[in-house]
Amino acid sequence: MATEPKQLRLAFGADVHTQMSITWQTQQPVDSPVVEFGETPALGRRAAAERVSYPYETGVVYRALMSDLKPGQRYYYRVGSAQGGYSRAYAFRTPQQGLHDFTFTAFADHGTTRFSIQNSRNVAALNPTFHFIAGDLSYANGRQPIWDTYLEQLEVLAARVPVMVSFGNHENERIGEQRIGYIAAETRFAMPNKGQYYDFTLSNARFVAFNSNERDSEAQYQWLERTLQNARRDRDVRWLIVFAHHPLYGSTQRRGNNEGMIRRFQPLFDRYRVDLVIHGHDHVYERMYPMRNNTAVVKQGNRYKQGAGVVYVTCGGGGVSLYDLAPEPTPWTAKRERIYCYLKVRVPVRGALRVEAYRVDNTPIEAFEIG
Repeated sequence: MATEPKQLRLAFGADVHTQMSITWQTQQPVDSPVVEFGETPALGRRAAAERVSYPYETGVVYRALMSDLKPGQRYYYRVGSAQGGYSRAYAFRTPQQGLHDFTFTAFADHGTTRFSIQNSRNVAALNPTFHFIAGDLSYANGRQPIWDTYLEQLEVLAARVPVMVSFGNHENERIGEQRIGYIAAETRFAMPNKGQYYDFTLSNARFVAFNSNERDSEAQYQWLERTLQNARRDRDVRWLIVFAHHPLYGSTQRRGNNEGMIRRFQPLFDRYRVDLVIHGHDHVYERMYPMRNNTAVVKQGNRYKQGAGVVYVTCGGGGVSLYDLAPEPTPWTAKRERIYCYLKVRVPVRGALRVEAYRVDNTPIEAFEIG
């Protein structure tokens, strides 16, 4: 049916505890599109949707904001219209307020392969507080219908768990000779600041996401420094976690270390004692020992003292394809594997931050702790 709602995807609102955005698409426009939601399957509340659009859209994109939600509460919802019909009902849970332990998941370089689909199912089964995709989402590369394929397969995850994103080089699209930039991703994903750079806080963790394609942007750099500085001045923030697509360090045959990223961001990450940086771009799993001044602080074990160094993790095995590793790792590589992967990160009030890396078949790659 041309008015059937598809491609449902949740994202945090400006207040992560009390607001949730929902975006979807229909083939044809409908009258009075809404999200109906409530604390029971009877729903009972509704919020009107607005149409969001861009010149190369493949359908009609709607977005609604569910507000005045209770923190730590399970909600049921469906989207659509009386005229055009409704989606099936889904459920999500808002984050708890105040200090609490929680888990999030992450990967990058996702795509539309069978491995992409399996990885979405893998993290959905963990029911994390949120999932993060660190760039290179659909690989539409200007072919807009691929966004539809991608977002329909992502629904198994994104309709149940808020999915937050940062942009990779494949979001900076071109159609023929015309560069259209990030307009498709900005329209299709409801991120703060159109997804260019933003931060949010859960419990005692500050999450910072930026667009590493635009690493030379002075406005972004100044925002990033100010945001990291403010996080470290905030006594309520224990953990500082950064997402960006391009890794600083790596040992794939195609790329190796990214000297431009190192020069631009390593001093910032060191200065403000970032705990964990999660990247993609290199289609492998590769994790560095804690780093300071472009060298490893320690070169053994899997339990590290918080504040001693920045731990960089590349999980670019979201599903699209894999790269070959160079014969030799970097001097700082703690673990690397040419594998499709995802991360499960436990963020505690007390004790150590725990990062577990898994292959797409759910077997463990490794685990490490910062604390």
